[in-house]
Amino acid sequence: MVTGGWYTCPCCRRRLIKIGRTSTMYRVPVYCRACKSEWFPAIWNGRELEAGKPFPLTGEKIS
Repeated sequence: MVTGGWYTCPCCRRRLIKIGRTSTMYRVPVYCRACKSEWFPAIWNGRELEAGKPFPLTGEKIS
């Protein structure tokens, strides 16, 4: 979940990784030390993609 420019833990809402407007990340393991959970977010242009939505190819825009 991207909130205020940060990827936050979906369980405990702690800030984990700073996300810029052009940040792209696909299935990178993110570990939350507070709740001991591991997440594999898909982030494209600073926004998290919905579950089940394919990762866009370079140059494609998300509506």
